[in-house]
Amino acid sequence: MAQVPARRVSSEIVRAARRQRAARLYNARKERWAYRMRRLRRAFLALCAIVIASVGAGIVLGGLSDGTWLLTMLLGFLVFMVLSIYPSVPRPRQGDLHDASLAELAGSTELWLESKRRALPNAAIDAIDMIGVRLEQLSPQLASVDESGPAAREVRKLLSEHLPGLVDSYTRIPPSLRSKPGVSGDSPSEQLIDGLCVISDEIEAMSQDLSKGDVDALATRNRFLETKYLDARGNGGARGR
Repeated sequence: MAQVPARRVSSEIVRAARRQRAARLYNARKERWAYRMRRLRRAFLALCAIVIASVGAGIVLGGLSDGTWLLTMLLGFLVFMVLSIYPSVPRPRQGDLHDASLAELAGSTELWLESKRRALPNAAIDAIDMIGVRLEQLSPQLASVDESGPAAREVRKLLSEHLPGLVDSYTRIPPSLRSKPGVSGDSPSEQLIDGLCVISDEIEAMSQDLSKGDVDALATRNRFLETKYLDARGNGGARGR
């Protein structure tokens, strides 16, 4: 398997990225449990409402039959079970990246990429961690970027089109072909890792441009990305077909 180039990802940076990822996963688990607790609380309140309504109806009507009470209990049980299970914990989807606001795009992209981690080769983990770190750096900067400006368009193109396209192109290739060299001499796994490193570098460069207020520089990056890794991605996809 290919290794991430040392010039791009040093061991210290990788260790820092993994620590930050552990913190992000911890926060994500807390959010999932908070979501489940809100779901259980909603189910419990619905059950209480059914019980109170049944008791109130029994008082007004002078009592309910045994069959009515049985149906009420079954209804309460079904409502509690359904509301305690659904809706399920939301999972990031690629389509959500297109619909996300610019301020939410970096966080949504990070969650989406994290959900794809198991489908990617182990050698790509360091690059994925670095992308996560740099997305965190970029996220607060995007809150002040004009949604209709050229910088926003380039950021959206990179995070909602190029990155998902690269990952999805790789996952469509049969596993038996992912480590075999292609026409260019690199295997699809090597091309994926190189593409992820390029994207990681571009996210960092975008962050630096935004911090300097150099919005115009972002408009020239798409051409570099297309010549650097999109052709390789297309070759990998062709082998997958």
